[in-house]
Amino acid sequence: MLVGCQAPPADISNATGQYPFDLHTTNSISIQVIRDQEYVKIVNSTANDFPNSVLWINQQYNQSLPPMQAGSTIRVNLWNCYDSLGAQFNAGGFWRTDEPTTLVIAELQQGDTQPLVGLLVIGEE
Repeated sequence: MLVGCQAPPADISNATGQYPFDLHTTNSISIQVIRDQEYVKIVNSTANDFPNSVLWINQQYNQSLPPMQAGSTIRVNLWNCYDSLGAQFNAGGFWRTDEPTTLVIAELQQGDTQPLVGLLVIGEE
């Protein structure tokens, strides 16, 4: 029995905020999100710094990001993304028996009132 290889049940102590639909826009910028199993590499190929951002995945899961300097790359573990009920993003990995969740849309949130910024998801079908 491979109980340890299944997604854990939601834990309300990991709950994050709800996706801010009122801040969603269709604008995107040249920051690439490249999936590598349970990680994503985020490449800031803009001339702008992004301090204190929140990464939103599939308009449901999120996590805080470290500051991203212009031209920098950061690596983020998707297992650290949670939704408003405390459910964890199914990031997959070598020992997983269930299919990982597809990363469809990625966005940055820079404040409570600023519009979200769409990112370019690379390598997901």
